[in-house]
Amino acid sequence: MRCLPAATAVLTLATMTYFLWGADAGAGVWIATSIASTGAVLGALVPAHRARVHAAIAAALMLAVGGFAATRVIGRWPFAWDALADRRYAAFIATMGLAVAVGLVRGKLWARWAAIAFAAGSALGGSLNSINMRGVRDETAWLAAIGVVGGLTIISQLVRPSVREAFTTHAVWMSRDRLVRSARWAAIANFAAAPMLLLYAFGQPVAPSTVYSAIVIAPVLFAGSTLVIMRRTAGVLVLAVGGLALLAHTAATARYVELAMNERVVGYYAAFWLPAALLGLVAGGVAIWRSR
Repeated sequence: MRCLPAATAVLTLATMTYFLWGADAGAGVWIATSIASTGAVLGALVPAHRARVHAAIAAALMLAVGGFAATRVIGRWPFAWDALADRRYAAFIATMGLAVAVGLVRGKLWARWAAIAFAAGSALGGSLNSINMRGVRDETAWLAAIGVVGGLTIISQLVRPSVREAFTTHAVWMSRDRLVRSARWAAIANFAAAPMLLLYAFGQPVAPSTVYSAIVIAPVLFAGSTLVIMRRTAGVLVLAVGGLALLAHTAATARYVELAMNERVVGYYAAFWLPAALLGLVAGGVAIWRSR
């Protein structure tokens, strides 16, 4: 973990240089690249004990995400590939980016967990998209790559021990207890899975019959994760129920996908849904066993 910020900075600079060297990129690309590169470099140079500064760097990156999402809402998306796919989803990301940025500046635990979840989802999604664009150096491949390095930069700032301690407002989250750890991982994973349900429903409904289940399950996952942060046992049980629903939803989406070529799309979303479902079930199982 100690070398993660430096490694992320090197990866960011190398990746952006690879994609932009000699490229005829637009203003949006250069602005986003400058923000991502500056955040990564500052994150590596700022002393480890400056928790608030590292949180502010992550907040700035989340604010940038929200700002670019807002351009999609008003029809001014500056990139070649419409990564947000739908105005409703873009509005959600814009609102989330702003709220999380403010929460990070204010030292809120929920904001740290939500930012880590979003960043992990961004890094995973960017990596999966990059696999299909190996060797390509166009703007679409760049956008996938910046999702990876931007997500890693946010994570590298928020997993620092000083930041974790600054945001831990209750002793229970310092515990190594199995239930506490499983609940924490389940909450973060479900924070990441819920937006992907909305993206699927609004942007890529390859199995139209499962659109409504995605819209219904998403707020359940948000609610369960929020209750966990509030240290409510009910949150773990909600995530367990949500896990069962996610498994059923994923299976139904794979079963009713309309075109064989879209099976890859289902696999893409399953990479987010299945870990969240399994972690929710594990946390619920530990809680039920403990109650006995």
